[in-house]
Amino acid sequence: MTTQDFPLEALPWAPLYSVTRSQQVEVTVYGVAFVWAEQKAAQNNSGLALLRAGNTRTPLWSRSLLKPFQLMVLYPTLKQAYPALTSAHFAMLMASHQAETGQLSLLREIMDIGALQESDLQCPTCKNKRAQASLDTSALNHPCSGKHLAHLLYLKAKGLPRENYLEPNQEPYQLLRELLCYLLYVDEMPESADGCGMPNFGLSAVELAQLYHALISPVSRDMIRQCPDELTDILSSWDEIAALMQQHPELIGGTGRLDTRLMQHALPGQDVLQPKLIAKEGADGLLCLGIGPSTPFPDGLGILLKLSSGYSSKHLETLIQHTLASLGLASESEHLQQGVTETLFHFSLQGVIQPA
Repeated sequence: MTTQDFPLEALPWAPLYSVTRSQQVEVTVYGVAFVWAEQKAAQNNSGLALLRAGNTRTPLWSRSLLKPFQLMVLYPTLKQAYPALTSAHFAMLMASHQAETGQLSLLREIMDIGALQESDLQCPTCKNKRAQASLDTSALNHPCSGKHLAHLLYLKAKGLPRENYLEPNQEPYQLLRELLCYLLYVDEMPESADGCGMPNFGLSAVELAQLYHALISPVSRDMIRQCPDELTDILSSWDEIAALMQQHPELIGGTGRLDTRLMQHALPGQDVLQPKLIAKEGADGLLCLGIGPSTPFPDGLGILLKLSSGYSSKHLETLIQHTLASLGLASESEHLQQGVTETLFHFSLQGVIQPA
């Protein structure tokens, strides 16, 4: 497809914020943003969209935002088959890691517990940018190697072939597809492959924000009682996945990573209310948060940000800092104050109840 063939009006992006220098626009960041406030007292557990910027119904490739749910469908089997796996091991199985020493050590322990070899991994090989030796290149260094190990462990425990574990007809992906369709009340989703080679699904900003809100919330008995039989054990372990993220934020991303710092309440001004929070980054500019009950939002929130230009920790941090401040869950960062340069946000939150 050429540029002339692509309908530019179909792009979902909207301007999110601009940086002006001496009152002249210097940079404008585009993307999609969505904030969902659950209202459990309302009929059918409906909610309120506090923010819509861009086309929030356009499918986005979910990339690593799927990792908690990919682990969820494997989790009951892995817990039973490999009792030596600790909470830190399970956190690494849904991490987008940076090949830090501690992270790699845990991955090697997982391989020892499951009697797996690094040669079993079919994710791309990567250099370890944190290692002194520039020749340190292996599949284990790939940010998604933990996710791949989880699938290999599952197939081994089930006695299923592991050689073709990336094919979309494999049992774990069928379960994941069924779980997502059940949670989102849909019959199908766009499908592709992630950068690591594993099947990936297209979900809208609305769907991703709602999934992460659900993930931070206790699973309802009705959800378990009404689900297909093959999802019963999976949904019964629902609450443990978010708990793993909260217990080991340093493993989910790593030193300096935005999702890790958010879960550690390490952003400036983030300690205003300190609600329970889970966060996950995804490739090419994705960030999703599930926020537990707080004074202004007793039923919690789901937040999705997607940058049109791809990953930028600086842009994502600026946007999430402003969003949390607008929600009354943080104070505005000092670097956004007026001066020679000024940050101008192009969206506003609707219906926000400020804390007393």
